[in-house]
Amino acid sequence: MTFSSEKSRADQVISSTCLNMGMDDARVVGHEEEVDVGSVVVLDGSTVREFATDEKAFTSAIDKMFASLDSNGDGVLSRTEIRPAFERLNLEEMRFGVPVTKTTDEVNALYDSVFDTFDTDHNNKVDLMEFRSQLKEIFLAIADGLGFAPLTMMVEHGGLLQNAVEHETNTCY
Repeated sequence: MTFSSEKSRADQVISSTCLNMGMDDARVVGHEEEVDVGSVVVLDGSTVREFATDEKAFTSAIDKMFASLDSNGDGVLSRTEIRPAFERLNLEEMRFGVPVTKTTDEVNALYDSVFDTFDTDHNNKVDLMEFRSQLKEIFLAIADGLGFAPLTMMVEHGGLLQNAVEHETNTCY
């Protein structure tokens, strides 16, 4: 495989791996250990919307995510606790598929801004209700953005979009 300047080597390794694995799982190889990066799925806005509006399924998934992030078990998320979730969202500005270089201060300001959006009562903590509410808004916005045209994409194993796909699969049968 040749590597063009348009795609990073990691992107092409993932693409190649997806093809080699029948587009079920994607793993980055060539490191000390294989890194499991997700599954390739087909979804559209209705998949995401149905999951977000199924209160029982969505709340269960959100509550599990919240509990996994609440490392000290105090029932709220600090900036430090929620940061890994924000980092997994890859909130980077992209130009032609390439991340725009940001200083550490700019990256911190971005994450602080997102935290402030979640922290609706401005007490410098995100409680479960704030977390649920903001993620529901995000998911409904994602559903609107996707529309009804099927899209093939890679989703993180155990992530909320993977949960949405599994929810659709489980409700179809």
